[in-house]
Amino acid sequence: MEKKLEIFGSFFKVDSTLRFHRGNQRFEHLVVGQREGIIVMQIANNTQQVHEKQFNRWTEEDHPSLFVLIDNRTDGKQVMAIENRPQAFSETKTVANIIEETFNHNLQPHRLQVQVNAKYHTHEFWDVVSQYEQGIASVTFKFPYPNLPEISDMVGDFYTDLARRTNSEPKTTLTSPTKEKMKLEQGDIIIEQMIKAASASGKLIMMRPKGAQKWRRIGLETPAQEELSEQALKGIGDGELIPRKWKAIEDFMNRIQTVYY
Repeated sequence: MEKKLEIFGSFFKVDSTLRFHRGNQRFEHLVVGQREGIIVMQIANNTQQVHEKQFNRWTEEDHPSLFVLIDNRTDGKQVMAIENRPQAFSETKTVANIIEETFNHNLQPHRLQVQVNAKYHTHEFWDVVSQYEQGIASVTFKFPYPNLPEISDMVGDFYTDLARRTNSEPKTTLTSPTKEKMKLEQGDIIIEQMIKAASASGKLIMMRPKGAQKWRRIGLETPAQEELSEQALKGIGDGELIPRKWKAIEDFMNRIQTVYY
């Protein structure tokens, strides 16, 4: 754990043997640039492009790409930002799965792993609660392994210590009495902290309304997004343009919030 950033950063060296894959499929990547723990790279998909000219059709291989920005700074938030570019990948979650599988394969010898989950807005929890007049029968919160102090502080000492002792990701479930409503109120410090910890780490909250058999998954409807001009990523390796462009990229990574409300 003490060398986690150093080990992770080693995958982006010039002589790195890192290869992105999911299952048996391999995805080409390019490390565009890196500076002081911030890494900018591209990952390409494997698709087929259909062309037509004078009523003749043919298919060619196509490898559209998108950008992935990684904050691996010692004082950073340890987050990734995946470009939302449907022309390359229909969902950013697909890219997250590729990244997660690839890095965890390479981190296994070091007894480390990464989880790539989308942050989401805390208001999604209360939006769903408000939809059910009969109330909520059960809510399950899952907390991340204590890695970032900002998130661990939200969970509290009990769960943080328990996670470290057991090398696990603890969870807690609230269940309402059979004939009564669960008391879920905005402003309740403990509930708010659990929601913030889950949303900041991208852990889905499972909720079952009263009278329903199916569980609602909180965290899928409001993924956190930030905007970065494409100009900041173009020509990033062109010598004199680096300082100005890297400043824009650093500002972008700094804008990423721990919690989105």
